Amino acid sequence: MNTKTLRAGAAAAVAAALLLTGCSASGSDKPTITFSLYMTADSAAKPVYEKLIDEFMDKTGIAVDMSYDTTNYENNIKVQMAAGNLPDVFATHGWSVLRYSDFLEPLDDQSWTADVNPALDESMRDAEGHLYALPVEYTVAGIAVNRAVLDAAGVDEDSIATWDDFDDALAKVAASGVTPITASGKSSSAGNMADFIASNAFTDAQLTSFSDGEFDTDAWADQVLSHVKDWTDAGYINPDYVSASLDDMASQLAQGQAAFALVPASSILATALQLNPSADIGFIPIPNDQGDRYLVGGEGIHSFGVSKASKNKDAAMKFVDFLAEPDNAGAIASALGSYSGLTNVEVNLGVLQSSYDQWVAPAELPTKPFFDRVYLPNGIWNTMIATTDSVITGQATPADAAEQMKIQYDTLRSQAG
Repeated sequence: MNTKTLRAGAAAAVAAALLLTGCSASGSDKPTITFSLYMTADSAAKPVYEKLIDEFMDKTGIAVDMSYDTTNYENNIKVQMAAGNLPDVFATHGWSVLRYSDFLEPLDDQSWTADVNPALDESMRDAEGHLYALPVEYTVAGIAVNRAVLDAAGVDEDSIATWDDFDDALAKVAASGVTPITASGKSSSAGNMADFIASNAFTDAQLTSFSDGEFDTDAWADQVLSHVKDWTDAGYINPDYVSASLDDMASQLAQGQAAFALVPASSILATALQLNPSADIGFIPIPNDQGDRYLVGGEGIHSFGVSKASKNKDAAMKFVDFLAEPDNAGAIASALGSYSGLTNVEVNLGVLQSSYDQWVAPAELPTKPFFDRVYLPNGIWNTMIATTDSVITGQATPADAAEQMKIQYDTLRSQAG
């Protein structure tokens, strides 16, 4: 993800937080809790959080010191984990169980947990069923599409059930003179492409292998990267891939210059609609050669846990409970243009509503967890991006790229003990 870093110096951050919350450190016996988000300053959710923080302060007398960052967020959190000085409440950005659960207070007893979407159980609950974060945002991903491009190419989006069907659609789009797939060499797009395919590409035995410490290079090459190689060889990926950004991908979808994007749909489609509000865009399920089409989903970036070591744990819990109130959680999710992880929250998804109503709301299609978050060791994401990118740019064969994945997989597993 290409985003701006928005962490100021310590003094400036404190001053900004005081302005945001309207709080004063003097004359108050209420605690001030720290709240850290994976968010940019130009996020549409920022003013929503500011408003909610003011309301929480007025309601409880508890001040909230909010900070936000993207580029350095994960490194900063890792340093704070090592120092035992985590924020009272912080964004778990998809990793509440695998990375942060040892540092978070279980939230099983909070009243709102009964409303957590059960589709999140596999990715957000540990083996004992404990929940460690509030899923204000629920990421549900399919393949982003421009329907007008598909219609002009004679492609029925509802008929794309297998990868062969998808390849046929790509060929028809290419024949119509439009780029079939837009991707970005300057972002995590290549990693998303591999992750989408991998999330339902393997047998149970192969999944057990990935989970238990044996990276199956043949399966990764043949069942994931071979698709990427075929699309590249056929000329189906945008010619400006190397220099393209996520914004360029959004622009190509918005202007009808590309048909598909294999990245989480909500963010790129929201950007596309800013560029062309009349664009006929949405998302479709991911094809599957072994059964039903599927969606990929899990804990969104805007999910929040409470530090187990917090000195203001009661106040932090109250703040998380406040964010979970349906009106508040709905306001955040609506600003993000994303789904809520709480079933009692209503969100206006705009143009994405039709795709949501068709593919997500009926709960008929399986929702697979993001593959890397469940079956691969923490820290391998950048290698997924780099190795898939190397196949797209022709610098490696699927077999060579899979071998590089195995090397990093083995290294990270050994470091984790």
